[in-house]
Amino acid sequence: MLRVLDTLLLDHDLRLVSLAAVICTFGAISTLNVSARAAGSRRAGLWLVLLGVCAGSTVWATHFIAMLAYKQGVPTTYDPALTALSFAAGAIVMGLGFGLAIRGRRTRHAPVLGGMVLGMGVVILHYVGMAALRMPGGFSFAPGLVATSVVLSIGFGAAALAVAFGSAHMHARPIGAVLMIVMIVALHFTAMGAVHAHQDPAGGAVAGGVSRSMLATAVAIASLSVLLIGMAGALIDQRVSYRLAAEADRFRTLADGAFEGLIVHRAGTVVDANAAARRLVGLPDDADDHAVTACFAAVLSSCQPLDLASNEAVEIAIQRTDGSSFPAEICRRRIRLGDGSEGELCAIRDLTARKESEARIAHLALHDPLTDLPNRRFFMELAYKAISQAQRTGERFALLALDFDDFKHVNDAHGHAAGDALISIAARRIATTLRDADVAARFGGDEFAILETAIARPDQTLALAERLLEVVQAPLQLEYGEVTLSVSIGIALYPDDGATVEELLRNADTAMYRAKADGKSTCRFFEPHMDAALVARRKLERGLRRAVAENRLTVAYQPIVESDTRTPLGFEALVRWPDPDLGIVMPSDFIPVAEETGLIVQIGEFVVRQACADALTWPDELRVAVNLSAVQFRRKGLVETVRRALDETGLPGDRLELEVTETLLMDNRQDALRVLNELKELGVRISMDDFGTGYSALSYLQCFPFDKIKIDRVFVTDLASNPQNESIVRAVAAMGRSLQMRVVAEGVETDHEAEMLKGLDCDEIQGYLIARPMPAGDVASFLEVHAGAASERMLHFDI
Repeated sequence: MLRVLDTLLLDHDLRLVSLAAVICTFGAISTLNVSARAAGSRRAGLWLVLLGVCAGSTVWATHFIAMLAYKQGVPTTYDPALTALSFAAGAIVMGLGFGLAIRGRRTRHAPVLGGMVLGMGVVILHYVGMAALRMPGGFSFAPGLVATSVVLSIGFGAAALAVAFGSAHMHARPIGAVLMIVMIVALHFTAMGAVHAHQDPAGGAVAGGVSRSMLATAVAIASLSVLLIGMAGALIDQRVSYRLAAEADRFRTLADGAFEGLIVHRAGTVVDANAAARRLVGLPDDADDHAVTACFAAVLSSCQPLDLASNEAVEIAIQRTDGSSFPAEICRRRIRLGDGSEGELCAIRDLTARKESEARIAHLALHDPLTDLPNRRFFMELAYKAISQAQRTGERFALLALDFDDFKHVNDAHGHAAGDALISIAARRIATTLRDADVAARFGGDEFAILETAIARPDQTLALAERLLEVVQAPLQLEYGEVTLSVSIGIALYPDDGATVEELLRNADTAMYRAKADGKSTCRFFEPHMDAALVARRKLERGLRRAVAENRLTVAYQPIVESDTRTPLGFEALVRWPDPDLGIVMPSDFIPVAEETGLIVQIGEFVVRQACADALTWPDELRVAVNLSAVQFRRKGLVETVRRALDETGLPGDRLELEVTETLLMDNRQDALRVLNELKELGVRISMDDFGTGYSALSYLQCFPFDKIKIDRVFVTDLASNPQNESIVRAVAAMGRSLQMRVVAEGVETDHEAEMLKGLDCDEIQGYLIARPMPAGDVASFLEVHAGAASERMLHFDI
């Protein structure tokens, strides 16, 4: 070691040694910069050539500048062939060393082996360069120091590339550059310390060879090459760094802008995570990877070991930093990390919104959207479970069918929004009346069903039904005012009234219809004989629907005549249903069904239109009258229906008379008055039918624009034997005259009744005494028999 130091300090020009150190330092840095580009470039072969030139120029320039700094004391020259060979051989071998380290950098031993080849290249360059030295006398080498120089060069070379290519540390390249400098310096000065010169001053100058000045020029060129290559490498490195930084920022922006959380990990240790992943678990954006690793420990452990054969997503629960958790979907795939190692990319998708949406969809599929009660499908599932439970335990349960009474009137009078509000309030009342184990469901419209589980006695169900009747009948406050509802309830018991849910519901419906037939606002248990009545009713409904669709209904006309002269004044239109299977169905049988099903609207439109068309064929002095159903009157569009019938047939409005009942006017006076006034504007005459059978007839006569009063047949029957009926007819006739309204009596069947009505100043009479209802084709024959001028016409649709 002392000999090496003596050689460095005593036998060298330290100024040139310093220059050599600068060239060595700059060249080493440039070489490793170029090696980094060679490692990351697709054109690695070209970069390896440039790398060999850079490394060779660095070591060659350093060596020969140091040789120029060596004080021989005698003239020296350099063999040109060996000088060139030292550069070429060193550059080639060192390039091979770098190539071996770069190509095999993903393996553990390749950088070490490449570094050893690099060190051998430096050894070859140095000792071939020493062999090129020509001087008087000669020189020899100390074997021990030569061996030491070789070991040092190979050892530091292996260490330099092992650090530069085998470590992902950010300071790996600078440390590798320092080790490379140490390799060059240690080799050169140890080798120079091994030189023992045998000078012969008398020998004179050595002929031929490269002079020191020429060598200085070559060294300058080599140094310039190192500088140029270093500058080029630095510029390229800067440009690539900028590009990589820009790409990194772009990818970071994309990653952080992703809705999914992205985590890159190596064997459970987080390498990187985007902002979404941090937010998902409640970590701040600046949380380090160690915190992310700790937070996602359970997630990452579930991703091990890697399963490359499966790309299926896995659903797991992920815990947040605040202790809460959320459902997530994990998608994984293996990736190659920047340092060449293998890792895994985990994409985390928060399933909270999707799970909530799925839950809402599932809830909507099983619940009524208006009331949030179970729908028919869900109710059926629960009822079947109740049957299974009852079969195991021997328990009994009940199914209750509920239907609001006259609910269609609310929709007709106030619209569907009011009907929906009514349904919602009633549903809440029903639900709050039940036990937790019982279930209320809405099947649609105003149809509800209740499953009452584990009942001990039928009177328990009866008590529930009575509570429901009470809570539903409590007044309901809506925007337009107070409304009172009632409900009819049918009850079927398991297993007495059915073995299946369908059978129980059918029988509960049958009992409910019986409750409606018995006056509504009540409840009935199912009884076997009820089923036959329900079958008949359903048969009637199906037949009526078919008759309306196929235009099988007809209109018959019953005349109304002047009381004193029996002169025809008009006809009352009566709807008839001749059915091939049922025969002639009486209006009293099918009109209630038509009103319940809504078919009455179509039937009413047909009768108004047909009556107007038939009346147009009669003498101009005859009128035709139509009695309006309450359902038809409450539906919107009545005025337009009448207007259209008059326009299409051409019948003048004053030849049409419409009859309404007192009960039709009871629900909403203002709406009823508006409709009647609109009908009056068409020229139509208005008559009050069944006068005296309601509750406030006198007030109606005062408020509404009636042209005629029709006395109900109950006051005509037994007129001769019942003084009270006679007094009522006399009072009504007197009131009609004072109000300038005509009075007509219906149901006249005998001449004696007709004479009494004439004496009581009744204006018009109608009944079997005059004629039974006749087809339109018989009207002309009737008029021929009862010739005379008619002063008034009338059309009545008897419902």
